[in-house]
Amino acid sequence: MKKSLITMMVAALASTAFAGTATTDSYQVSQQPDFKRLSGAVHVGAGTAYTLHGYVPTRAAVQGEGVGMGAVQLAYDFGKEGFWSYTGAISYKAPFSGHTLYGNPTMSRDQFGAVMPKGAFAQIASAEKKIPAIITSAWANGQLSANYAQYGAALDAAYDEAYENNKKMGAKNIENEFILRNGLKYTRDLWNVSFGHDFIHGGIAGVVAKHFDGESQSRMQQFWTNMEITPVAWFSADMNIARTFDTIDGWWFEWHARFKAPIVGSPEDIKVAGILEFGLSATSQFYTPSHNACDNGLQAYWVKLSTPWFVNDDKTFILTPSVSFNWLGRGGRQANKQSHAKAFGSQYVPFRDFTVIGDLTATYRF
Repeated sequence: MKKSLITMMVAALASTAFAGTATTDSYQVSQQPDFKRLSGAVHVGAGTAYTLHGYVPTRAAVQGEGVGMGAVQLAYDFGKEGFWSYTGAISYKAPFSGHTLYGNPTMSRDQFGAVMPKGAFAQIASAEKKIPAIITSAWANGQLSANYAQYGAALDAAYDEAYENNKKMGAKNIENEFILRNGLKYTRDLWNVSFGHDFIHGGIAGVVAKHFDGESQSRMQQFWTNMEITPVAWFSADMNIARTFDTIDGWWFEWHARFKAPIVGSPEDIKVAGILEFGLSATSQFYTPSHNACDNGLQAYWVKLSTPWFVNDDKTFILTPSVSFNWLGRGGRQANKQSHAKAFGSQYVPFRDFTVIGDLTATYRF
């Protein structure tokens, strides 16, 4: 009973690893209930936010935050006892709305007039040394006529300059993300250890590498190890340690604790499972003083609820809705203080302190 419950729950976790937490680059392949030397899974899904290494962008800045993903996993057991196995994955994530993390290239006159960016009108001469809000509002809505000679041309010039600058900042955005993972796993009854290598291209890590570190490539590589314990069938905890290099040199740490139980069905034959996850992430030496918006230390912490539904009797097809509640750490708060996105008012910050994220994933295991 215990082995069956653990196997099903870990399989369910594999289908939900891509969204809602800091584990977007962690795809773990579980063993099947019946031994298979070669096994794997295919995932497709969509979520309401893009996350990587703890960061949760805000909807106000990125205008929608839709993201789609696909992943293929493979596992190969070297012996029937399953002590040693190979785990590998290829994943791809693509934003399909918004994601103007460092600028809004489609900024309208109304948006520009509403936020009254600091310093944007500093060069505009007027008796008040500023433009009254009623004038700005009229200009933004195309209603400025009598005061156009005094204010309109200057407002047009300020808007044109800000618009072009914002387009340049808008180019520094989250990119589509490709991850290639290879690893080895050693499994015992109550614990397992994995270690391996990731090649990551794009994503938020790519933005940091290319636009903050001045690298020619939007890529990052990392060696990682993961240690997990499952002392009882309904609980597991793990710690992941990654050393990054190739454009970004530093350490990344993640901790997860998961409580698992059948909601519909029995431990031997789960129909719908419930997984409650608590997690946090932190960095050391990952960010350098040259970065514009970053800070080491705690990066994010979250609570996530997933309810995998095992659709067929063989439990090879799984639908997993989930919702997660995310709190921002030091890196994102530093970004809110220093990012270029603040050039258009305090409401245009790249990250919010608290975000609710939803996603749905479909998984086929073979």
